[in-house]
Amino acid sequence: MKRCPKCNRTYTTDTQKFCTHDGGLLVAFESGQGETIRIDSAQLSDAPTKAISRELVSSQFDPYQTVLERPEATTAARGRDTQDLTPPAPPAQPPPHTSAPLPPSQPLPTSGSLSGAGSGPIGTSAALPQPSSASGPITTSAPLPPQVAGTSQARPVRPLVAPRPARKSRVPLVLGILAVLFVLGVAVLGAAYVVVFRPMLARRNAMPARIESPQPQIVAPAPTSEAPPSDSENASINTVNEPPFTPPANAVEFVNSSENLDGKLAEHYVDFSFYYPNNWIKDPTAGVPGASNFAKVERRLPPDFTQENFAVGWYSSLGSNMADRALYPTLAENLSSQFEKNFPEYRKVSQGEAKAGVYEGYEFRFEAFSRDTAKGDLKIWGRAVFLPPRDGGKNGVTLLMLATSLAPELKSVNDLGVKGEMPMILDSFRFGKK
Repeated sequence: MKRCPKCNRTYTTDTQKFCTHDGGLLVAFESGQGETIRIDSAQLSDAPTKAISRELVSSQFDPYQTVLERPEATTAARGRDTQDLTPPAPPAQPPPHTSAPLPPSQPLPTSGSLSGAGSGPIGTSAALPQPSSASGPITTSAPLPPQVAGTSQARPVRPLVAPRPARKSRVPLVLGILAVLFVLGVAVLGAAYVVVFRPMLARRNAMPARIESPQPQIVAPAPTSEAPPSDSENASINTVNEPPFTPPANAVEFVNSSENLDGKLAEHYVDFSFYYPNNWIKDPTAGVPGASNFAKVERRLPPDFTQENFAVGWYSSLGSNMADRALYPTLAENLSSQFEKNFPEYRKVSQGEAKAGVYEGYEFRFEAFSRDTAKGDLKIWGRAVFLPPRDGGKNGVTLLMLATSLAPELKSVNDLGVKGEMPMILDSFRFGKK
């Protein structure tokens, strides 16, 4: 319990530090239960109630004894203190301890001098409130007025902290980096297309105007110790029944001539002739100075794609088919290696003795491919036939036949020279002058 040393008001709230009336600092003290005074109304006199001056109260004033003051002042003071206040519910207090009542004749104890006349027993006045001593819990005082509250200990003010700036998102940075990488990737792909892929596609889509027949570089084998066949043997071997050929209406005749030849063609010249269809095209680069073939004709698909091709070259012979049998494998191997260098995916299919038209000879067959052309992937079929000289001379001929899958009649290498338009050429080929 605490009280105000200025106005002697008491407060039961231990946490309260200042008086709500005059702002005085409250002090703690131990409260003793005041004695309850019993006054008999018979002992009351008609003497008026004497006012007790506050100034006459000594410093030993006991706040739990009855204090008389002017009712007007007390009522006004109390009304000013409590009329507008709604105190909270007081905590539960233990039941007050009451002392034994005083005898009726015992005068009211007072402290200090009293102002006014009369020293008899003081009666209670109806206007005076009856002070209670420990008759119940004392209500809490009203909240401190603004000027008193200002005297309380101020709480330290925390300095204002500036809000932390919002963390910037990294999404724009990541998107920017991805955009730069995308642009660089497009530039690299464009450069790669221009430098690498476009030339490659151009090479693949480019189809040769014609399939060139390589000129066979044939080396004659070393002469053997065997005796050459006699004239009678050569006559029997090389004598061939050459029935006449009746050309069709659309046939064009080719007759070999030595007038415009030079080099190896002039050295190994052979007389021969054949017929070819008039829709075939004769190669103007064959049978002229510097050429590698005596003749070349071709069946083309517009604008310039090979369907069938026929050419006539030469080889050094021993004079007869029988004498050249030991030479044929070497000739075939040399010529096959040249074809392998000129045709992609080259593969030799077969090799051995064969017949071309009315003549016996030796041949090998092969297959190859030409991919990614303007006409798609094309199959290439080829035959190389070695025919020995008819008159026992040293100059044989090489028949080179080529075809592609653009020729609708051909389905495999076995159809070459048998189907299509090339059989006319093989059937009409003849040695000798016209």
